[in-house]
Amino acid sequence: MKTVVLNKTAKFSALTFSLLSSAMLMTACQKSPAPEAVASVPDAPASNAAMPTGLVKNPVKHSDTADVTKWMDMASNKTAAQIAKEEKLAKDAKEAKEAKDAKDAKDAKLAAEAKALAAKTKEAPKVASATAVAPAPVPVPVPKPVEVPPPVVAAAPKPAPAPAPVENLTLKVVSSVQPKYPSTAVRAGVTSGVVSARVHIDTDGKVSQVDIVKANPPKHFDKEVIAAASQWKYAPISKPLTTMLEFNFKLDN
Repeated sequence: MKTVVLNKTAKFSALTFSLLSSAMLMTACQKSPAPEAVASVPDAPASNAAMPTGLVKNPVKHSDTADVTKWMDMASNKTAAQIAKEEKLAKDAKEAKEAKDAKDAKDAKLAAEAKALAAKTKEAPKVASATAVAPAPVPVPVPKPVEVPPPVVAAAPKPAPAPAPVENLTLKVVSSVQPKYPSTAVRAGVTSGVVSARVHIDTDGKVSQVDIVKANPPKHFDKEVIAAASQWKYAPISKPLTTMLEFNFKLDN
């Protein structure tokens, strides 16, 4: 019976101690001083910038109840613009840190490349000394180019001269006209006569001039001889020529 009573008393004492502790904790929360400005606010997605959640990502020690209360009071008093500004500052700080990390990585890479280049530079003198020991190459004589004479171009054959035209100096009568016996000679009683005439012939074969050289009897037959001889026609010749014609007259009874 005593054991049961003791157990109940122990439970009641533990419950009383728990209630007293909660009351003291609440009293401490109500009397805590005003929270100070928070240095930074954890990042939040851009889509939720206008909707403050009141939560923080940094862990808070439960033993420090005053700090939790201080943060809760500060979060309840902030506007959406203040939260968005703090989120932007946090984002800029994050980007600056990423840029610095990238720059540090690049500098480290450049330093490694410079170190590797320096190591190669140290090996260069060894290669140079080894090359200096090698014998110099013997110059190979370069054959002189053989001068080839330009090809001889045969001159084009000159065209053969056109054959000179054959001179035609032979007179060939094409057509002739005999003079009439003049009536004046009949009335004068002249029954015969002989007339020699010089005839000038052009290249086309036509008679251009008739000259009486000799007439027997004179002046009876000259006019008829000139009229008849002017109508004579010769074959074309190479150059003008002159020939002699003789006409015989006889009166038939």
